[in-house]
Amino acid sequence: MILYIPIAVAVLALAAGVYFFLSSRKVMTQFTELNKQVNNYQSIIDQANDAMIVIDIVDGRIHQSNPSAAQLLGYTQKELEKRSLFDLHPKEDLDKSSSIVADVWEKGGLIYKDIPFITKSGELLPVECSAKVAPFAGRPAIVIYARDIRERLRLEREVSMQAAIIEQKNKDITDSINYARRIQQAILPTAQEMQAVLPDHFVLYQPKDIVSGDFYWCSTVNSTPSNDAPRDLAVVAVVDCTGHGVPGAFMSIVGYTILNQTVREAAVNTPSEALNYLNKEVIRTLKQKADEEWSVKDGMDIALAAIDLAKYELEFAGANNPVYVVRGEEFIELNGDKQPIGAYMQELKPFTNHKLQLQKGDVIYLFTDGYADQFGGPKGKKFRYKQMRELMMRICRRPMAEQRAEMLKVFEEWKGKHEQTDDVCVIGVRV
Repeated sequence: MILYIPIAVAVLALAAGVYFFLSSRKVMTQFTELNKQVNNYQSIIDQANDAMIVIDIVDGRIHQSNPSAAQLLGYTQKELEKRSLFDLHPKEDLDKSSSIVADVWEKGGLIYKDIPFITKSGELLPVECSAKVAPFAGRPAIVIYARDIRERLRLEREVSMQAAIIEQKNKDITDSINYARRIQQAILPTAQEMQAVLPDHFVLYQPKDIVSGDFYWCSTVNSTPSNDAPRDLAVVAVVDCTGHGVPGAFMSIVGYTILNQTVREAAVNTPSEALNYLNKEVIRTLKQKADEEWSVKDGMDIALAAIDLAKYELEFAGANNPVYVVRGEEFIELNGDKQPIGAYMQELKPFTNHKLQLQKGDVIYLFTDGYADQFGGPKGKKFRYKQMRELMMRICRRPMAEQRAEMLKVFEEWKGKHEQTDDVCVIGVRV
């Protein structure tokens, strides 16, 4: 029994030694792993592109910094870590610096860019900072990540300057177009001129843009057709030029000028002869050729009506556009020729002249396609000519001013939030 005691003690001692060795080895492994993590963490901090400084939450003293911070501010890391945050801020911003530190402590984090840093050379450096509370050496500290934003500010200034240039150019262009609108409105017949030619009428004119590709025209013409006595006619036209906005407005000037010339042409005595003359003059003015790709292909659709208010007679010719006549419950449509004004075909075909005996109280409607082609309604579809005809039948007995108001109201309600599709021009005349 005595012999076993030393052996037992030896075994216990050996076991204790093995346990101590294993425990020490475990601790050393854990220490090595922790040290490895710290080194990795420090390596990440040192390699970060953003400057990083750790400051004391009480006095702002810099506990730690990374190479990016030293490089950004022109110090060595040792020099930087002998300073405080308040040494890096302009004196006039020290109150704001203290307030930011307090806000970071209260909120746990903050992003700010209204306080620049001062470099070692005294340069003011604009920075964007992200600050948050974090533990350092067993006590709370503030970690600040700072990013140099000089390039960003330069780009923002450049963008701002470019935006100002674009805004000024847009203003210049808009001013020019507004002046063009004044010119375009000046050539359109005034309300008094329209009233003198057509005593009972309305005009609904809604350009899509500042200037319009649609226009209307009227004149009193002394017509002397062959084998017939001279007569005074009220002539009115609604014209839709190719495009809208500025291109359409240029075409409208061309069309308006040529229509004025038809009044002085002795050979032009009917609407169809007026359209034939207009067609040739547009082609000549724009130097159009149907077989040449470079040739201007712009033109116009038109509804032209000549009304003998004394004899209740209507003559009409159209380029793609019709004329509607509403007589009580009766609806009459005179169709224009399926060809535009302009060099779209190798051979120019003469336009057809239509005649219609009117009755007192008949209402004549001339229009471009903008009203019927407007998208809207519950399904975002076109208004279409069917609804337009039904609307005219419904309102034809009302005074002309009320008809205009109702057509505008229906148009706006149909359009809703949709953009206006095209220029709109509708003229109604009661005989």
